[in-house]
Amino acid sequence: MSEQFSSGIARRAVSLATAGAFVFGGMFMLAPTASADDLDRTPAEVIEQIEARAWPEWSVDNPGPNVDIQAAQYFMNELEVVTDRPGCLFTEEVEATVTEFQVKAETIPVSGALDEKTWVKMRNMLFPTEEDGLMPGDQGPAVIAAQTLLNAKYDAGLDVDGFYGPETEAAVEQVQVDAGIGDDGIYGRLTFKETITKQVENGCVSIPELTERPVEAPVEETVPEAPAAVDEPVEAPAQEVVPEAPAEEVAPEAPAQETVPEAPAAVDQPMDAPAEEVEGARG
Repeated sequence: MSEQFSSGIARRAVSLATAGAFVFGGMFMLAPTASADDLDRTPAEVIEQIEARAWPEWSVDNPGPNVDIQAAQYFMNELEVVTDRPGCLFTEEVEATVTEFQVKAETIPVSGALDEKTWVKMRNMLFPTEEDGLMPGDQGPAVIAAQTLLNAKYDAGLDVDGFYGPETEAAVEQVQVDAGIGDDGIYGRLTFKETITKQVENGCVSIPELTERPVEAPVEETVPEAPAAVDEPVEAPAQEVVPEAPAEEVAPEAPAQETVPEAPAAVDQPMDAPAEEVEGARG
C-alpha cells in the first residue's frame, strides 16, 4: 500500500541484531536516536495493533458530521491548504479543499475524499520521520487539530488555543498510557493514527464553540526597557576639600598692668605770703 507508515519494527529488528553483534564482539554501542511516541518503550504488538486499524473515510456521500473532518482541515491548514473555518460536515467546500491537497501532493489519487491514501500522505507530510511530532512550545493549526481530537474523543477538556502547553502535553501522555504507547507527551506518527482511528459517536458536540476561537500566539518574553534618560544638568564632581591649616596658636595676652591709683590732684590754693617783720622802733 503506497506511503503506508512503516512501523519501524523491521528497522528495530535490524538494530537489535546489530546490537547483539556489538555486544558479542565486546564493543560499546551508543544509545539509539530518540523518537516521538517513545517507540523504544512501545511494545511491538501495540504498534502492530494501531497500524492495523482502518483509516476512516469521509466524503460528500458520507458527510458526517465527525470531528475527523474538522481535524483534517486544520492539519491541511498547517500544510498550507487553507480552510477559513473548518467544520465537521463534509461539504462540497471540504471536497474542494481535499482535492486541492491531493493535487499538490502529486503522489496520491485525486478522489476528493478523505480516504486511506490521503490520511497516510497527510501524516507523512506532517511527521516525515519517527523523530517528528508536536511537542511543548509548538503552536498553529496542527495543534488545534490535536486539541480538538483530544477533547472530542478523550474528554481532555483543553482550551483549544493552538498552543502546545503543559495541559496538552499531559492529555497526550494520558492517551499514550491508555493506548500502550511510550508516554513522552509528544504527538507523533503513532499517536496521530491512534487519535484519528479511534471513533466516538457524536464527536462534534462542542465543535461550533471551538471553531470560532482564534489561535493565540504565546506571550513573548518582554525585555524591560531601559529607563528613559532624564536631561538633568550634570553636576560637577565635588572638589576635594583641602583641610584647613590648624589655627595658629595665639600667644596669651600679657596680663593687664596694675593701675597705680593716681595721686589726688593738688589744689592750687594761694599761698599766704609770710608776714613782714615788724620794725622794732617807731619813728
